[in-house]
Amino acid sequence: MTISGNKKRHGKWPIPKVRKIRHRPHAFSVGGFGQAASVLLLCTLLGACSPALNWRNVTLAGVQVALPCKPDQAEREVPLAGMDLRLAMVGCEADGGLYAVSHIRLAQGAQGQAVIDAWRAQALQGMRATQAPRVMPVPALGARPALMVYQASGINPRGQAVQARWSWVQHDQDIYHWALYAPVIRTEMDEPFFGAFQWQ
Repeated sequence: MTISGNKKRHGKWPIPKVRKIRHRPHAFSVGGFGQAASVLLLCTLLGACSPALNWRNVTLAGVQVALPCKPDQAEREVPLAGMDLRLAMVGCEADGGLYAVSHIRLAQGAQGQAVIDAWRAQALQGMRATQAPRVMPVPALGARPALMVYQASGINPRGQAVQARWSWVQHDQDIYHWALYAPVIRTEMDEPFFGAFQWQ
């Protein structure tokens, strides 16, 4: 799912297009001092925050996430696991990477793991990955649960090599998806993105 971000690069990334919604700055809960300080503290502990990555906190459907650039938002209906589901997304492009966080709410009784499995298969197919993704566990931190981050390599629509990092988290009837694409993913790009989120 492509976010039409600060740099217009249509067709570059291996994810299907979504309908862009007019940017609404007030739709985001962009941190107070305490929220911004939490991201700055994480950068300090990691010892690597690129000047090109201007991290800020954004809220999407009950979760606060970190993005390194001013986000756009989009939403659309997507078919997953035999269901048509409403997907909402925030994301942007910075320092050669595309960052996106998506949300889907399931109906009562729907099988969340089936949706996640179908979503992951679509992501792999979209970037023409030739090998199964590697899985990197990220330990729990405070109220944030442990994550499984999938790592894959493939080809974007322009025939260029691209790397991807994905994670899915189910929280009650909500599924959240983190996606990062770049020619080369560096530590300072993915650790704050996957490591700095909390439930609202």
